[in-house]
Amino acid sequence: MRGNELDGVVESWEPDLGQLGWWMRLLLFAAAAGGTIGLIGFLSGDLLICLFDWTGMIVIGTGLAAGLLPGMIRVGRRLGLPLGAAAALAVALTAIPIAGAAALFSAWAWPKEVGKMSAADWYIRTLLVEAFIVAGWTMLEQVRRARSLGIAVSLPVASDVLCLQMEDHYVRIHRPGGSTIELMPMKAAIARYGRPDGLRVHRSWWVAHAAIRAVEQDGRNWRLVLSNGLVVPVARSGIASVRGLNLV
Repeated sequence: MRGNELDGVVESWEPDLGQLGWWMRLLLFAAAAGGTIGLIGFLSGDLLICLFDWTGMIVIGTGLAAGLLPGMIRVGRRLGLPLGAAAALAVALTAIPIAGAAALFSAWAWPKEVGKMSAADWYIRTLLVEAFIVAGWTMLEQVRRARSLGIAVSLPVASDVLCLQMEDHYVRIHRPGGSTIELMPMKAAIARYGRPDGLRVHRSWWVAHAAIRAVEQDGRNWRLVLSNGLVVPVARSGIASVRGLNLV
């Protein structure tokens, strides 16, 4: 993966990452989750303290996670990890400072409870809650974006798609202005975004005919150069289809 793609890997996953509306939605979600967990975990007469403690810890932890996770995921991707593995490792590592911040907040908000938990307890609890928050937030944002696209985007949206790239269980949709990533099988992505003149040149790649600018050959290895500068590998089973385009 190229450097410019790596720099945008998280932004394509969260297109409005860091914007005011994104932060407001995220922190409201964190407050709602904290209040819900506080109600579920309420076992004594200190209901208001329990709600305040859990809501405060989760809002602070979510803010820290939002600041730390994007950069850590990029580092994982630069090390060659799949997006899912990079995200999982980033969550596990960020749980360490978040656990410390949560413990400090709880020591102020509910000091009698802090001594009941060891450092390992704080980490495990924080890791589970962070994983829940990240998964819940990601699903809600995907639903929100899907609904907004369903209202605002008509069927001809596929006309500007240059190519589709499989990344684990995700498909990256490349357009002239950048790329986005969606959770779906490659066949479903081709059915949704592909065009009749496109080619499945590789198990992980579909390209639009109009996007091809050149064909490179290095012995038995073939590659396509696209209009956005991407170089797409051609599997041996796809060479015949490329030959049929009369580009070589």
